[in-house]
Amino acid sequence: MPDVNVQRLYSENRERLGLSWPAGKHGGQRTVPLGSLYNPRVGMISHLNLTHPHRFQVIGEMELAYLRSLQGPALDSALAAVFSEPLAAIIFADGCTPLGRITELCERMNVPLLASPRPGANLIDSLRHYLSLELAEMLTLHGVYLVVLEVGVLITGSSAVGKSELALELISRGHGLVADDVVELYHIGPTTLQGRCPPLLRDFLEVRGLGVINIRSIFGETAVRPRKTLKLIVHLEKPGAGDLASMERLPMNSSTQTILGIEYPKVVLPVAEGRNLAVLVEAATRNFILRSRGIDSTRQFLERHERLMAQEAGDGADDDSFE
Repeated sequence: MPDVNVQRLYSENRERLGLSWPAGKHGGQRTVPLGSLYNPRVGMISHLNLTHPHRFQVIGEMELAYLRSLQGPALDSALAAVFSEPLAAIIFADGCTPLGRITELCERMNVPLLASPRPGANLIDSLRHYLSLELAEMLTLHGVYLVVLEVGVLITGSSAVGKSELALELISRGHGLVADDVVELYHIGPTTLQGRCPPLLRDFLEVRGLGVINIRSIFGETAVRPRKTLKLIVHLEKPGAGDLASMERLPMNSSTQTILGIEYPKVVLPVAEGRNLAVLVEAATRNFILRSRGIDSTRQFLERHERLMAQEAGDGADDDSFE
């Protein structure tokens, strides 16, 4: 996904936000780079801020009244802060007429000056959402991305381990496909990754022996989802020599995987003949939902076991006292 310049932002939001471009049209190529959403030194978009640089400065009725109250050096100092180095554009909201001095500076410095009749807070929310989707840091992973029980589940594993066949069975059970083979993960929030499918691969699933099949055509519209927030990773793994006994039965320490600085719970499912992986993935997803609600089945079982052992030990001590 390319960087976003002001010309693109204007074109894609003009009708929706009622944008006009009264000045600074030669600055349309000013660019906001990918991955800049969480730059602690430069904010993205806000109401007029003279103490912290922002790429988009929004001026509404209150901000305009404040600027008009300034005179001489005070106004010069404020405008110098507005026209800081990372500035991409100035946007007048609330249907305000741009201040003449700002219009002149935008023309001279090739800074796009946009205007909208929308309220400032509404305009900021709309553009922040747009920028969060378009400028999110992106990582491409190999795997299958599904929506299982309305939970975003990324299925990983080595080539030919059976990821696509598992996905096909889960889809036939009513779950949804987001992406097969190539999964694009976008960092759309401080602790949020959103999974999407590259346009070329959308709706398609490759299954050995069947080739490429169109999931939307076979299973219908509800079998394909455009995007979903990642919540769980399921890793398919063939145990050494096919021996399931070598794997831990009651893992107390939950496995995790870190992607773009965010830690996600990870379930490792051994692949062996006769195992119903679709049922296991559904169970792992249900178990994840329970854990997110504070219910840990493994810990509950072990605590019950410890209570029973303690009770039996106490009963044994009582029996000894009668000897």
